Amino acid sequence: MSHETTDIEYLFQDPKIHLDERVRDLVSRLTLEEKIESMLQYQPAIDRLGVAAYKHGTEAAHGIAWLGEATSFPQPVGLACTWDTELMRQIGSVIGDEARVYYRRDPKLNGLTLWAPTVDMERDPRWGRNEEAYGEDPYLTGELSKELVKGIQGDHPVYLKAVATLKHFLGNNNEVDRGSGSSSIDPRNLREYYLRAFEKPFTEGGAQSMMTSYNLINGTPATLYHGVNDIVRGEWGMDGFVVSDAGDVMGIANDHQYYDSHTPGVAESIRVGIDSITDDAELSKQAIREALAQGTLEEADLDRALFHTFRVRFRLGEFDPAADNPYALIGEEHLMTEQARELSLRAAREQVVLLKNERGLLPLDPAQCGKVAVIGTLGNEVYRDWYSGTLPYRVTPLEAICAKLESEDTKERVMYRDAKDRVVLTAAADGAKLTVDPSGEMRLSHEGEPTVLTMTDWGYGSVTLADEHLGAYMTSDEETLRVTAEEAYGWYVKEVFGLTPVEKGKCVWTTWNGKPVVSGAEGSLKVVETTSSVPNAVAGNASTVSTASGQGHATFQVETVSDGLA
Repeated sequence: MSHETTDIEYLFQDPKIHLDERVRDLVSRLTLEEKIESMLQYQPAIDRLGVAAYKHGTEAAHGIAWLGEATSFPQPVGLACTWDTELMRQIGSVIGDEARVYYRRDPKLNGLTLWAPTVDMERDPRWGRNEEAYGEDPYLTGELSKELVKGIQGDHPVYLKAVATLKHFLGNNNEVDRGSGSSSIDPRNLREYYLRAFEKPFTEGGAQSMMTSYNLINGTPATLYHGVNDIVRGEWGMDGFVVSDAGDVMGIANDHQYYDSHTPGVAESIRVGIDSITDDAELSKQAIREALAQGTLEEADLDRALFHTFRVRFRLGEFDPAADNPYALIGEEHLMTEQARELSLRAAREQVVLLKNERGLLPLDPAQCGKVAVIGTLGNEVYRDWYSGTLPYRVTPLEAICAKLESEDTKERVMYRDAKDRVVLTAAADGAKLTVDPSGEMRLSHEGEPTVLTMTDWGYGSVTLADEHLGAYMTSDEETLRVTAEEAYGWYVKEVFGLTPVEKGKCVWTTWNGKPVVSGAEGSLKVVETTSSVPNAVAGNASTVSTASGQGHATFQVETVSDGLA
């Protein structure tokens, strides 16, 4: 992707020219349609100028996510418990290195502009993303985020290893109606609390990117908030680019109903400071074209936005000879190194908060231990959060304890009880019991032995159901259920179900999104739409279930074969 100096055809390809002049030269050579196309997250290739395709946005909250195996660090809420700024810088450096590895593999899809760290304040434990940020203290969050940014971006005076995108600006710390609600922030809270966390990562960390949030700020959509330009650029001097959160520019009309159509929201977002739109590409481009035709958006507004995004791409070394850029040659040898593994282990140890250790009980001495009991639902589990990467290995607490004992009679010394119930599900109407075949197919039958499922309580009336013999979780789509999932994981965890009591001994079985499971013809099970009101703990509100002709039986019985807690 780099150009040798002998290949210079345009001014912007000459590394000897001042950076800003090079960026302006490139932008000036784009046609209006090329400028419109380049306003999106996926910037297209412009072959006639030798400009490659580029994607903004790779998740990296605690390691590179979704691209393949990568070093995984503790969740940010755990990293905050280390209070270790130097550790954060080293973690950031590993993340930047591994981003470079994946970029070299496929620069069109694996961009170097990383969506991390999350700088939101965590004032409410009910927020659904508390694992993603660093707590409720703006000073601690600012210091840790600042150092992570430094590690990700590197310390070269010209080139960036990768780019940190701070998110989500601003007041994005409630879950209910997050996409449509308004965060009311008075001037003192704004300055002393919410902005304080973001300030140092920009002014001292030099962060080159920022993502806006879904919510309104005092009644104004965050993508239209004056502080994006006035504060982040004007006061703090950020000279990188601003990106919208996924679907949020269209959300100005769709979710906030702030405008009647997409065009005014898109135009105002770009004027106020959004440089890269993460949204429906065709809708966004059409809105830009309409705004240009109406005169509510000028080509100069696009030039300004593209100056910011391309300036960052220049600093990543994309348009320069590889020999000039110390980060360009970072290769496979920098992926999941032994040093990175040791750093992850160090972070895992430092995040532990020991409140009390009377009589020096901990750490346990294997030589002094007789039998060891590991008890609890998480004793032999490793769950991934949404921003976890693909784990190259995993170690459960049970496995770690067994390894520490390092004796031939480990199985005799360690007793494990997961405290999970073992249950059988039965159709309440006719007593047919649930069975699972080796392929994961499910049916209700009066013949043979029923399948005993392991039930794990996920809180608030929701559970997971798994078949230990298959080593798989039950999961659902819009119409069917199967026992095929390797883990409970996803943007929506479709392995979660509700078994909500509706009368003595009977319950309604619902999917992750509140749709009832009913028995159909010849023992089949299916997911149906809803028509009459019943409680539904999974959806968090009243749901409905059909008992009309042809929809099957809607209630089930849960027989506890083994009481895990007992």
